[in-house]
Amino acid sequence: MVREVDCEQIRELLDGYALGGADSHESRLIEVHVADCVRCWEELSVSNATASLLALSVRIETPSPALEHNIMRQAEKDLARKPEAPSFWKRLASPWPATAGAFGAISIVALAISGMLLFEVRDVQNKNDDLETQIQAAAFNFQQTTQLTENQLAEQEVIMSILSDEDHQGIEMTPRGDSASQAFYTWSAQKGTGAVLCEGLPALEPGKVYMLWMKTGAEEHPLVPFISSDGKCQVTMDLSWVNERPDGIGMTIEDAAGMTTTATKPWFMYGKFPDS
Repeated sequence: MVREVDCEQIRELLDGYALGGADSHESRLIEVHVADCVRCWEELSVSNATASLLALSVRIETPSPALEHNIMRQAEKDLARKPEAPSFWKRLASPWPATAGAFGAISIVALAISGMLLFEVRDVQNKNDDLETQIQAAAFNFQQTTQLTENQLAEQEVIMSILSDEDHQGIEMTPRGDSASQAFYTWSAQKGTGAVLCEGLPALEPGKVYMLWMKTGAEEHPLVPFISSDGKCQVTMDLSWVNERPDGIGMTIEDAAGMTTTATKPWFMYGKFPDS
């Protein structure tokens, strides 16, 4: 049996869990806790996203094996050509042209090595430039993901609020034709809110959106437009303006630009409210 822990204790473990440093006992505590705690789940999502960015952190580049091989090969060639070292006194007595020639040969080798080093440094700089671009792109995606996660959490809180009402109700929305799409509408009259959950929605054509409608008598009231990138949806809506019992809730596919207040028929999906 897993003992209960409070949010403060769990949040102290989230960063380690996201980095894979939590032991099996700590992992079990976190997983059991976030399954019922929306706020800690949000903190865990941020920790996971931050941990994923660490893989793109700038690392220290080391010279390639090819550079080391080239330097050692040049050094071996120089040693093979090197004559027996003269005595200290003979070196002092060496004429200036010979000394200058020796310094010239050393300079040529040093210049060659410097050129290879410059090439390696430029290669590292190019890699770091590419890495910086990747980090900027990842940071932007992280911001977008965080915003999306916040919106999803807000919608999940509304849905949990509806489901926690003992008097909440729900109906299934039936798709048109042989579509495999599924949708369920649930609402709380006491809280004045409703939500549609769906899956298996087909991909929309460019410039199209899904639209939810509330049908009361001969009138159709537009509720909220939405899109779905994975065929799923969780859409919440304010129903405090509804003053009479509606007949049903429908879903259509509309043009994103210039949407009208009249639903495009036939319904893509429709759910009829039960008779009172």
